[in-house]
Amino acid sequence: MFVAFLKRAPFVRLILPFSVGIVLQSYMPLLPVVLWGTCCLSGIILLALSRLALWVQFTYGWIKGVVIHLLVIAVGCLVMSYADIRHSGHYFASFLRSSDLLLVTVQEPLQEKPRSYKTVVRVDGIVRGDSLLPAKGNLLVYLEKEGVALECGNQLLLCNKLREIQSSGNPDGFDYRQYCVAQQIYQQVYLREGEWKLVLNNRTGRVRDYCLRILKQYIGEPEAGLAAALLIGYRYDLDKAMVQDYTNTGIVHIIAISGMHLALIYGSLLWLLQWLPSKILKAGIILFFLWAFTWLTGASASVLRATVMFSFITAGRFVLDRHTNIYNTLMASAFLLLCYNPYLLTDVGFQLSYLAVLSILICYRPIYQLLFVRNRWLDKIWEAIALTLSAQVFTLPVCLYYFQQFPLYFLPANLLAVPLSTVILYGEILLLIIPVHFTGTILKWLMYYMNTSVAWIGHLPGALITEIHITLYGTFCCYGIIAGLLAWWLCQWPRGLILALLSCLLWAAWDMADNLQAQWQRKLIVYNIPAHTAVDVIYGRSVQFLGDKTDAIRDKLVSSCLQTARASFKITRSCQYSSGYISLGDKRLLVIDSSQRYLPVSAEGKKLQTDYLLLSHNPHVDIKQLDSLYGIGMLIFDASNTSKNIRKWKSDCYALTLRFFSVPDQGAYVVNF
Repeated sequence: MFVAFLKRAPFVRLILPFSVGIVLQSYMPLLPVVLWGTCCLSGIILLALSRLALWVQFTYGWIKGVVIHLLVIAVGCLVMSYADIRHSGHYFASFLRSSDLLLVTVQEPLQEKPRSYKTVVRVDGIVRGDSLLPAKGNLLVYLEKEGVALECGNQLLLCNKLREIQSSGNPDGFDYRQYCVAQQIYQQVYLREGEWKLVLNNRTGRVRDYCLRILKQYIGEPEAGLAAALLIGYRYDLDKAMVQDYTNTGIVHIIAISGMHLALIYGSLLWLLQWLPSKILKAGIILFFLWAFTWLTGASASVLRATVMFSFITAGRFVLDRHTNIYNTLMASAFLLLCYNPYLLTDVGFQLSYLAVLSILICYRPIYQLLFVRNRWLDKIWEAIALTLSAQVFTLPVCLYYFQQFPLYFLPANLLAVPLSTVILYGEILLLIIPVHFTGTILKWLMYYMNTSVAWIGHLPGALITEIHITLYGTFCCYGIIAGLLAWWLCQWPRGLILALLSCLLWAAWDMADNLQAQWQRKLIVYNIPAHTAVDVIYGRSVQFLGDKTDAIRDKLVSSCLQTARASFKITRSCQYSSGYISLGDKRLLVIDSSQRYLPVSAEGKKLQTDYLLLSHNPHVDIKQLDSLYGIGMLIFDASNTSKNIRKWKSDCYALTLRFFSVPDQGAYVVNF
């Protein structure tokens, strides 16, 4: 039965080795010549096998399977290799000179930051003298707040002050550099007034601007921000507190354009076009509106997945006049999207979107059949409950891995928000077609009621379970458990229980090994937190924190490392701190900040030996004098210091041949004792 299923769904077999090739090329890049050689060799072997006798092909059919998988893996590596824009001959950073100017186009609305505005621009060319050189690529731009008024489509000239996007380097913290790499952004620039110039006040997205204007005019703030997010995926006007409420209740997918929106639009188009006799024309209209809506909303991973799926279904139903295998359609859409952009594989939205759909396809019917409800309306409610529960089966491990929290009341929140958001979405479409204040007032009231109810649910006792730490291997073990239990339940495969048990034992053994390793760890961490000092001294499973007493620092950046280290917020007796010294075992760290110039040296006038000397909060010190007073193993400049001071200290260290480590430039400093 399983073999027959694979024959009907060939893309199910292709997607796994193709994804393996993408991951392999991401972490172990291979030269294109090697990959092309592998593809050619695989093709020659397959051609040779096809010329052999049938009994030989049948006997050694496994060789053919291995070669095909190897070929698909090599193709995945090639797709990933050529997707990297840095390998393009026109990537702007590869031939940029210091005197050049960049001609760019604004791609995203300005996002306000504490000290600047942030946006992403597309590089259109390089201005060198009187000539314009063709170039391409994306660039992260920060602009000084004074006198900035830019919109999408504006064309600018920028000074060349580019620098590489750096990761904070904080252990197990959010890797912003990797996040930018997935979007093909490798450079950033900070520009003050006078370092950029508006050369073309062109605007794009006029349809989006019309939608935003109508929503703000007839619905009003703050609900207009939610309305824009629901309708066209414009999330720049969302209230942060409201987004947090939706996150705490597990329904943040409501305010992100997803497959649900495409399903509603697809169903509406089918109903509106049922009178049309020509199937080809009907398919063309449906495909046009689906893809137009996709590009209007920014073509996120979940929307692309749904659009490609519905395109396949539409083509099969109205053009080819045949029904498609839904599993094959799902995997074919993933395959095509990864061919178009292999970086989507690391996108959390892409992963959750496909896992949710696959989970519903596999688990919805068995869960729904657990309970028979005679009443029609109660049966509809049970359908919604079964749908919500089935979507959680495959997405739960990934959500725990990425977000480390679990919303306990996700079920009532979904039962409330999904029907309401559906009504609101249809109402917004009606408002755009017939803009009247009555419709806007009704929508405003519905959104206010939905926001208030979600906020109330999110603030119930125990609404959110936080600090759930699950490792990558734990996530895979979770899927092993789920696969084993589903195989035993749905396919009546007794060995499924054995698979689930083995996954549990493997997880427990791995976790025990990590706990034993944590008992003997001794680690010093100087975190990379802009404008702040944060130092952890970890001894076993205890930790001492030194630095700025800011709760946000502990919650957002430091706690993830402590979870991985399996440490608790306890003061360790083995770590002593007094007068700027931190002592752990036979190692010593000396801290000098702006409140003290130098610490006293020994009475004999000898140099005081210290393994590490940390400069914090811009102390007025001279590196030469420090070197005469202390025997320094390593100088550390943390992120609380200004870049100007760090540049001066680094220059002095080079002159004195002193070892140093700049946390803002090199990331968090981590050393094991």
